[in-house]
Order: sequence, then structure tokens, then C-alpha cells
Amino acid sequence: MEVQIYRPLLLDLFILHWYQYLLTKADNLVKRNGLSSEELPGAISLSADGQYGPFKFINMCVTDSLLMALYRLYLKTDGVRSLFSGRVILRAAMVFLHARMYNEAKACWVFAQINLAKNRIFQVTVTNDSLSIVPWFVVDARSEPKDHLNIFNELVLATYHFDVDDIITAIHQETLIKTLSKFEHIGDVRALGMNDYNPAAIIVDVDRRLDTAPPLTVCDDYDRIFELQFLLMTQKSSLDHVIVGLFLSDRWVLYDDLKPTYADFNPGKADFKDDFVILVAGYVNIPNAPFGISEEGQCGTVVFNPACDRPPNKKEHLD
Repeated sequence: MEVQIYRPLLLDLFILHWYQYLLTKADNLVKRNGLSSEELPGAISLSADGQYGPFKFINMCVTDSLLMALYRLYLKTDGVRSLFSGRVILRAAMVFLHARMYNEAKACWVFAQINLAKNRIFQVTVTNDSLSIVPWFVVDARSEPKDHLNIFNELVLATYHFDVDDIITAIHQETLIKTLSKFEHIGDVRALGMNDYNPAAIIVDVDRRLDTAPPLTVCDDYDRIFELQFLLMTQKSSLDHVIVGLFLSDRWVLYDDLKPTYADFNPGKADFKDDFVILVAGYVNIPNAPFGISEEGQCGTVVFNPACDRPPNKKEHLD
């Protein structure tokens, strides 16, 4: 059996062909079966790694955890569903997850990243096995969660950086500044949406800056409430493996693609100094809050743990 790194132009075109095939397959699924927005608590769980066609995927914990996190956002509000439906990769991945076609969802995401990433974050090898008629392509998806945030570029209304006061020019810049600045103590902020007045979701690249839980809810100056939905994390006992805390309808759970079931998770009691390390946090705009200027003290920020010491600086590369 011969194994070698394999990324010629022909392979890129081959992967692009499979990616376009999956996008078409997702569209056909919607046309044939429709897509219900009703929530299915605990209905999906992605096991580690995966395989689709001649491709085997390894070191998929970042991709698996991110897909689970985004699916929670997708189920939460009509605003996020509409937003994701406008981005072909997000739409296709959500369609496959909803249909429990997990390998298709994984492959769609991985192929999209291979086609999008300028720095080729995934390594592809080819295995010529004498027992196989065709070669197997092994995609090593070892990566950092921030490597995947380029998927959202077309949906970003504005960003607010943790270390630099830098706002992307937007039509309603003042409105966005007042909203995004509420998250600036957490990390680099991305507001996702189609309407500059009303972001549907907030993605925060925490990047290990916190050693306490981020706010459970954040309220901006317009009485909009953003509710925490997921925490992409690693643990200090296993820094090369990513897991995700998910907020379901009434409880938090911990998803790990190496384990068959969800575990209970309580962010209010979790140890973010010596155990869990937060990488990315995701919030959704809860639509039942009125849009208008709030009176001082009417709406505040709720936190799990008020203690906040110096954030950890150590960084590791994640699989």
C-alpha cells in the first residue's frame, strides 16, 4: 500500500465536482421532501470521522462540533434559517443534517473548505491499496475552529475586534457598534445577518481569551436580546480535541464526536480556568424582544460566573 500527499490541480477539480454534486443533491432533497423547521431535540449526533465516495475523513472533531453548533442555531429562529438558506454551503449542510445524512453533511463542508481556503488547511493523501480498484483519498481535517469562519464571510454585516477598534464600514454603523461593542470583552465579534439594523446571529472568536463563562444573554441598547447557544471548546487534558456545549430547549449538553450520547453540561459550574478552554461562542437574536431604545437598567447582561482573571495564553493546534 502506497501513501503520498496528493494535491494536484486534477484532484482539486475532482473535489469541486463532488462538491457541486452534493449541492445539487441537497436542492433535490428540498424539492422532493420539503424542509420542516420544527425542532427535533436530540435527533442528530455525528460520530467521529466519516466517509463519502472515495474520500475518507479523519481528525474531524472541529468540523463535527461546528456542524452540531450551527444546526442548533438553524433550529432556533426563523431569522437564522433564512440567513443560512442564502449561503449555499450552509443551506446544503443543514439540509443533510436535517435528513440525518451525516456523511453528506461532513463531505459538503470539507469540500467547500478545500475549495475556499487559500492556505489549504486540510491535507489530502492518496492511498493505492492493492485490494481496491480505485484509490482512496484521505482528508485530514485537523484544523482550528477559526479556520472555518471564512464560510460566513458573505453574511458578515460587521466585525468588532478584541484588540483593535476596527469596524467594517456598514450602512448603519452606529447601530452595529452599539450592538457589537457589548461582546467586545469576549473576543473578535462577527455580526451575521441580512439587515444591518438587526443581526440574526453573533459569532465570537474567543480564541482562549476567557477563563470564565461568557454571558448567557447579552442585551444591546435597543432591547434586543442575544442568547448564547453554543460554546466550541477543548479541554486542558486533551488540547488537540474539540467538543461543543449546546443549549437545547431547556438544558445544556456536551457533545463529543468520540462518544455516543450527550453528557450533561452546566456552564455555570464548569471550570474554565483548569478544565474547559473556550474557542468560539455563538449567540442568536431572540425575536420576541421589541426594537427600541431601552430605559437604563431595564435590560442587563446575565453571566454564569462573575469571576474573571487573566485569560490563558497557551495555544495548541486542534484536530
